[in-house]
Amino acid sequence: MADEKNLHAQVKLVVTASADRKGPSFGKGAGILLHGIEEYGSLNKTAKVLHMAYSKAWSMIKKVEEGLGFPLIERYGARGSRLTEEGKRFLELYDKFEKDVEDYAEKSFQEIFKDF
Repeated sequence: MADEKNLHAQVKLVVTASADRKGPSFGKGAGILLHGIEEYGSLNKTAKVLHMAYSKAWSMIKKVEEGLGFPLIERYGARGSRLTEEGKRFLELYDKFEKDVEDYAEKSFQEIFKDF
């Protein structure tokens, strides 16, 4: 049996705009990319820091934008990228939602598994 001190709740959260929930979704990976763009001012620099191909990072962002129906980033060629106002607001809301869900999951996990 597992030592209860090694048991932890883990939440995998995604937001999708498709009714069947099978379309492109915004999750932790997209959030990491957007936070990187905020920090570095560049999708290319963010991809390098994450050891990810720029083409993969760009493809992820484009698919999520298509799924959500609005642009998350503005590209300025060699001058970099920045989040759109909608992208900033969506990321703020996602971060809050993720924290709230994780906090609730941890509390619930502790209550449910307290005697295990």
